[in-house]
Amino acid sequence: MRSAGRRSFGPYAGAYEAGIVAPEIGNRLLTINHCAANDSDVKALTHYDGETLARNLVRGILPGVAIVFAVVYAFRRSLVSAGAVATLLLLASLISNVRFFSGMRRRQDSTKDTNAVELLEVSASQVLDLEALGDHAPALCFFVGEGKALLLVGQWLLPYDPFPVKSFRIRRWADNKKPIRIEITGEPLHAANSTVRLRPGHRFGKIELFDARPETLQDDLDRALGTRKR
Repeated sequence: MRSAGRRSFGPYAGAYEAGIVAPEIGNRLLTINHCAANDSDVKALTHYDGETLARNLVRGILPGVAIVFAVVYAFRRSLVSAGAVATLLLLASLISNVRFFSGMRRRQDSTKDTNAVELLEVSASQVLDLEALGDHAPALCFFVGEGKALLLVGQWLLPYDPFPVKSFRIRRWADNKKPIRIEITGEPLHAANSTVRLRPGHRFGKIELFDARPETLQDDLDRALGTRKR
């Protein structure tokens, strides 16, 4: 019985046998597993491979501080005022960069943690292009079987071409549920335009899995995301 269960996870079967992936949730169209992060996951945190704090300081922070100092001095004719503003900007930039690279080091350590990354393997025969809210676009709703729908929202989807597709994998961090990247595994799938919309009162992240059916999607969406139909 146990060996049969392992085989049921299709493309993850070999990884499961090796102890790399831990199957948790699965149906015919959606499977959720856990695995360790890899180099591509860590690099996806930034568009610049090999970026360091020192390089950011020399190439970005210091030139920006110098420009701000010059502008403030030109208007105020005060070294004290210009120096104060430039110093505050420098400290804020340094703190932001230190936090970023600390997070990078933590993610690099997650390559040894077999539960660091959540894998969502998705297959879909129907996807709807919902009416997005403000900058929350696109908003794509995939129906993944057993009365479940997968909602993907945001501009993080735009670099993937073609998308949507019939099958794909989403890699996201298990601790904060933030998406890392998408791996395209299937052919392009047309997203049908829908009058279903995201509402100002909805509370949602970039990835949401909820109970829904095509014929009651607006009500299901309102219920799942916290807004009653008006």
